[in-house]
Formats: sequence, structure tokens, C-alpha cells
Amino acid sequence: MKKIILMILLVAAGATSFAMQKKIKKAKNPNEIISVTMHRTVCFGRCPEYKIDMNKDGNTVYSALRFNSDTGIYKKNIGTKKAQAVINQFMAYRVDTCSERYENRIPDLPGIIFTIKYANRTQKIANANFGPAFLVKLAEEMDAAGKKRGRGWKRTGTPKFP
Repeated sequence: MKKIILMILLVAAGATSFAMQKKIKKAKNPNEIISVTMHRTVCFGRCPEYKIDMNKDGNTVYSALRFNSDTGIYKKNIGTKKAQAVINQFMAYRVDTCSERYENRIPDLPGIIFTIKYANRTQKIANANFGPAFLVKLAEEMDAAGKKRGRGWKRTGTPKFP
């Protein structure tokens, strides 16, 4: 009888342990990217300054700050598929391993600043255009997917400067 009770307790403990491991695996991936923001800064001339905020659900905000033909804040849902494709490229290139800042060797060049929001942290990459070549490629992908072109963009406000 003692052996049967002992076996039942061992099976119950094993089942509980197995269920707990399943719950732990379902927790959010800490390296999952929630959203990406790209800020292109001005140069000493009249280079356009704008931001593109892209969420993984497709909601995108384009903020034309200075030296743009259509200054303002615009919103559009570009689609989950398109947004996820861009975000997947950030994950594939492992931007989480990039430095926070790269040395600016040409002061007049407009800058690229990325802000990547993960499930449990935020990462910023300044002067990305002087970092690994894939950062410039990612900036071009952000422009292609999230820059205000065509129809469907709704003006929601005017940008405010700090």
C-alpha cells in the first residue's frame, strides 16, 4: 500500500513540475521586438528631419518635423504583414548586439537614430549610419514601408519641438 501511495505522489509531483515548465515556456520572449522608431536628423543644410514609428501590429506614425514638403504628424496602418517583415529583419540582423552609439566621422551628414522597444527593455542606437552596413539597409527598409507616400495617411497633428 505504501508503494502505491508513493507512486501516486511521485506521478502527481512530476505532472505538476511538467505543467509549470509549460507555463514558463509560454512567457514572453524578452528579445521580441514590439516597435521600432527611426529618426532621421537634419544636416547643416536643409535635409529633411522626420520620424517613423512602426508597431508590430502595423500601426505606423510618420512625423515630418522640418524641411519636409508636408510637415505634420500622419498615421496609417500599413498592415501587420509589412510591419512584421521589417521587424523580422531587425531581429535577423541581431540589432540587440549593436552599440548604443557609433562615432560620427562626418558632422554634416544627417543622422539615423533607432529606438527599439522589446518586451522588457528599450534599446537606442545613435549615429547608426556609421555602424554596421545593415543598419543603413534597415533604415532604407523603414523608409520604404513607413514614409508617407500615397493614400491612406491621416493627418493627426503638428509636431512639437522640445
